[in-house]
Amino acid sequence: MSPAPNYRIDKAAVRIEFTPGEFSELHLTASYTLENYGISVLPFIDVMLPNDTRYRIRNLLVKVNGQTVNSAQGLEGSPEAQASKFRVPFEPGWNPRERRDLAIEYNFSAQDGAEKSGALAAASFYLISPGWLPALQPPSHVLSSTPAIPDRTAYSVEVPADFLVLASGKPRGRKKDRGTVKYQFELRKNDLAPYVIAGRYVETPSSRQKNGVSFWTFEPLKGDPAGVEKQIASVSDILQKTFGPLEKNTSGVRVVESSVDSSDVTSEPETVPFPAGVLVSSQAMAAGIESPSFSKLISGALARSWFANISGPDSPIGISEGLAEYAEIVVDETLEGQTSQRDLVSRFLQEYESGCKEAVEKPLISTTMQDPIEQRRIALAKAPLFFMALEDAYGEEPVRRGLTQVLALLRGQKVGYPDIRAALESVTNKDLAPMFRVWVYKTGIPDEFRQKYGGAKAGND
Repeated sequence: MSPAPNYRIDKAAVRIEFTPGEFSELHLTASYTLENYGISVLPFIDVMLPNDTRYRIRNLLVKVNGQTVNSAQGLEGSPEAQASKFRVPFEPGWNPRERRDLAIEYNFSAQDGAEKSGALAAASFYLISPGWLPALQPPSHVLSSTPAIPDRTAYSVEVPADFLVLASGKPRGRKKDRGTVKYQFELRKNDLAPYVIAGRYVETPSSRQKNGVSFWTFEPLKGDPAGVEKQIASVSDILQKTFGPLEKNTSGVRVVESSVDSSDVTSEPETVPFPAGVLVSSQAMAAGIESPSFSKLISGALARSWFANISGPDSPIGISEGLAEYAEIVVDETLEGQTSQRDLVSRFLQEYESGCKEAVEKPLISTTMQDPIEQRRIALAKAPLFFMALEDAYGEEPVRRGLTQVLALLRGQKVGYPDIRAALESVTNKDLAPMFRVWVYKTGIPDEFRQKYGGAKAGND
């Protein structure tokens, strides 16, 4: 028993069904068996739905013990990160030691101009960004904790029979039924956060080696993939040796053509990383896979994919983006040498200096994707420099080993600066408080770092 109001998730299962058509949709059913292990009767619990500006949620249905309940809804947060919170009432109240079955169903899709991570078209869909599942909230009490999740969660993805499906977790088979196929997966507590990529793709097989590369394209692949496949496999090998494998269920690297073209929506990037893979726009694919620019584009995105699943919408930008930029520096240094590393550091310094002329810098600890773009620009340049400064102060090998521990121990969880500091302190046996205080909690860049890499004084001290 917990001395405060608390409940846990004993069982969980998620079902995703794709409905093709002019306005294709996904239907999601999330089923939970919950146990009240606190000391209080719970009259209700709260649940957060996915970001309302990214997904259009409709036909919400909530059931408790098989009975439909009326749930009160309201929007929370800024317009950019707006989520819909609803309340699930219990009548009668939920007593300690009792279990309740909760089922949440809704249809959802991506609006025009939404992020590619939620892109949905007649021939494909992608669920990559954290936050596409309902999130059960803890009771409103200072000692209440986020509901513990079960050791295993069952996931199923039902799609047309000619779709390919890639998802996190361990594959548990598939079943065919009247032109559809249900793919089944089992996600364990320490696996990567759930993601799904599916579509009517043509697969260009890899060499079937451990770090082989597969291309998923809407039309048969044009050109010889041998050169870019070798380059991508090399980058994957560097990342695995430096930061450890993403998960044991990952088999090779996949480059997947996106149904949303970067030319269609100005905010759409050419690539979007997902664990051990990259979504790439049709426009970039059409430019030719044999070109050096394509290889560079995919390699950079793959480096970012190693840290693509450890942050949420409200995470500090130095975690969500800074670690990914740092991984790119590591790859470039390994492939091109120290000169490339110094060039990249100098470039980030220049971007930082330029950004400080346009806006007032905020500390890394408090800068998120919700801040104005001018302040984000400063943090995006400073964050990878912070990780390079850690290498300078404590050594390349210990810092990278500490980050490997973060990925291994906090797999599928949201990571913050305290987690990184704790991991690095355990590896280096040093107090990193002064370093984090100067770089993360204050503004500006230390003069000694500027002098080493040739940067001029600027910023807000």
